[in-house]
Amino acid sequence: GQTYDFHLLPSGLMDPKTDNMIGTSVVFNVEAFFMEMAKLESKGLPRVHERIHVSSRCHLNFALHAAVDGLSEEELGTNRIGTTKRGVGPAYSTKAARDGLRVEDMYDESFEPRLRSLAEGYRKRYGQLLEYSVEDEIQRFRVYKEKLRPYIVDAVEYMEAKQRENCSVLVEGCQALSMTGCNTNVNGDPADTLSRLVLDLDYGSYPYVTASHCSIGGCIQGLALNRHKIK
Repeated sequence: GQTYDFHLLPSGLMDPKTDNMIGTSVVFNVEAFFMEMAKLESKGLPRVHERIHVSSRCHLNFALHAAVDGLSEEELGTNRIGTTKRGVGPAYSTKAARDGLRVEDMYDESFEPRLRSLAEGYRKRYGQLLEYSVEDEIQRFRVYKEKLRPYIVDAVEYMEAKQRENCSVLVEGCQALSMTGCNTNVNGDPADTLSRLVLDLDYGSYPYVTASHCSIGGCIQGLALNRHKIK
């Protein structure tokens, strides 16, 4: 049978009747976005380009972040976290440090100097170990920004409209829960619930966690969901 791989894109694209959005809390890799769409199209999924949107507030996950991710893991040696080395952790780090760049920043004249500044900061730390060209990345983004433009939406307005229309919203995230050795929580014990959030940044098995929040609170925050409409 046919197999499909989803890393950045939502698996909701499998259903031709669904509309899909990559939410604000995702760190967004533009190159991966287009590569995954091309693979899905080649396997016959219909109207993929028409059914996917990207929040303008997503922070960008650059090739710079992936390069730093690999170096960071090497520094930790036997204590390494075991990341995918796709730059997710470093991208969230620059977001939290307020040095990050968002999707909407691609269209601002400050984008290129800010990216150069970000790269220079990492260069000061890693020196020649950092195998990365910021000018090559800038050239790629001069192409990406026009190619990506049709997919970008204001996620707050998008979600408000969908919720006013009483659309069903299915949220997809990382594999936050570990069910090994757990029974169904019929009593709603919060301690039991937290014990299963193994990848959540706050409640997981820190530091062996992802860089974001996998709980229902993270879903509400990341997608601007109306909590009164959650069932």
